[in-house]
Amino acid sequence: MHMDREPLNEASQGSVMFADLSGSTRLYEVAGNAAAMAAVARCLGVMRSCSQDCGGRIVKTIGDEIMVVFPAAERALQAALDMQHAVAELPPVAGVPMSIHIGFHHGPVLSDIAGDVFGDTVNLAARLSKLASRGQIITSAESVGGLPDWLRRTTRYLYPIQVRGREQPVELFEAIWQQATDLTLIDTESPRTACSVFLTLRYRSALVEMNLASAPVTIGRDSTMTIVVADRRASRFQATVESRAGRYVLVDRSSNGTHVTIDGEESFILRRDDVMLRSHGWITFGQSMEGVDEGVEFFVRVERV
Repeated sequence: MHMDREPLNEASQGSVMFADLSGSTRLYEVAGNAAAMAAVARCLGVMRSCSQDCGGRIVKTIGDEIMVVFPAAERALQAALDMQHAVAELPPVAGVPMSIHIGFHHGPVLSDIAGDVFGDTVNLAARLSKLASRGQIITSAESVGGLPDWLRRTTRYLYPIQVRGREQPVELFEAIWQQATDLTLIDTESPRTACSVFLTLRYRSALVEMNLASAPVTIGRDSTMTIVVADRRASRFQATVESRAGRYVLVDRSSNGTHVTIDGEESFILRRDDVMLRSHGWITFGQSMEGVDEGVEFFVRVERV
């Protein structure tokens, strides 16, 4: 009898993690194939080592991403924190800093005799990894609930998301690993401070308001874009702005890059990469804001309830 998959073992509790290198496309562009491949290999080696030191089992490597299973959420989070610190200490390659994003979830895990894992826990962990931004660790309430108090205090509540096939929303948490952070840690055992984050995008007479449940906004010269720009230096599909893990992220989709100017910071250019929008600033095409007459202006505001 033909079977597509080996027989599955009985489900056991575990934490499934996906850890992925951020900005690898940009790395290959600026560093070249040989240097980028070596840098990716070093990064993957660090990620594997941190996982195994915390009792994780490497399930597979998918491109520049690893999938790991841990016996407990405590070990998964410790590995994630160790990974972020270790990768942050790696030297930049061709001026590009090494960075990863991580998602993990604790729950029932199905495995086959070959060691691969399946099920809702795996699917949700993969989803959380996709929600994480550069340098971020995203997990779930189920994972945080299994942490010891001292480790739970390194997490902060974000917001709930609706996941297909689940009646109840999944409550997201972020693990804070950087000391110099402007985020306020929230004790998960005390009443949560509710807050709403909004983004306003303005171009000429067009005004777009976003909340964390909004669909992505597209920017470009094509008439199908949410914000249609007249600048001939812009691509037909220049960029998207999307909500991701409680933040608003600008993703460059263009051929020539997207310039970003954030108040109080030096202007920079995105090339097939993303950045978190914060405070107030401008999105321009072809040149930085200093050299053009107009652009897409953005405002990020937080309202606490």
